[in-house]
Amino acid sequence: MKFITEMELREVYRREPFTTYVMEPDTRITPGARQFLVDRRVTLSETQPGDEETVNLDSPQQVQVEKTRCSQRLLRKMERMESLFLLMAAEVGSGEAILSEEVLALGRYFQKVRRAEEEQRAPDTLQFWGWSAEEIKERSAGLEEQVDISEFHLELEKGRDVAVLNYLRASLRELEPEILEIYWREEQSVCSRQDLIDAIAGIINILSMMIEKYVGGRKWKS
Repeated sequence: MKFITEMELREVYRREPFTTYVMEPDTRITPGARQFLVDRRVTLSETQPGDEETVNLDSPQQVQVEKTRCSQRLLRKMERMESLFLLMAAEVGSGEAILSEEVLALGRYFQKVRRAEEEQRAPDTLQFWGWSAEEIKERSAGLEEQVDISEFHLELEKGRDVAVLNYLRASLRELEPEILEIYWREEQSVCSRQDLIDAIAGIINILSMMIEKYVGGRKWKS
């Protein structure tokens, strides 16, 4: 099953606004994507007109094997994400010691999130800059939509740092569909590991605020 994320819908809508969205067979949308459609009063059609009903012939054993494979893939991607935090901290470390330490701090928190998934327990609550997870969510509201990074931002005085932070943010976004593929409960239309998605979203929000900090001043290179 494929999950359509909010960012995917946002990009399609940015290129050409639409009033109806039709999902393909064996496709679901994330809660954030659904809210995106609701906010813009877009009609969601979950089945193509004329589609015939299909029957799932997968045995319980086959389903479990596939879930196990997906879980292993998610953990490998999370391990890769950990290494990316280290690499990006080193990338900005030469000129921005404070930024490098903040990226490392986010990496340490992400490591805890990965271990929580590995041990099948709830992740620790994110706290950063003395703010609670709720405060981070409130302060970063709308930033992802406002800050759309392009090649022109490379001309900023901190353009390299902006590119690094944006790459981290984009890489983290790739994890939500993986989590939903494993933990989506069709009967209740909920994700049983929403806590993982929320924890990762908190890191994304922090990165968005960091990007806004550098983009907001718009000091261009001389």
